[in-house]
Amino acid sequence: MTDYRVYILNDKGHIQGDTLIVSADDTQAIESARKIVGARNVELWDGERLVGRFKTELSS
Repeated sequence: MTDYRVYILNDKGHIQGDTLIVSADDTQAIESARKIVGARNVELWDGERLVGRFKTELSS
């Protein structure tokens, strides 16, 4: 299992908050991060490695 950090971004792309998720692999972590998106954009990180960026459908 790997600890991943999901950073929740504000309208200007700055970190507003974060949460830790523990997943078996990137695929599982991405699925979990997509559930967090909601009304905010998020970035998923494994340590110093960016795994992905996910945008809300409300973003222009």
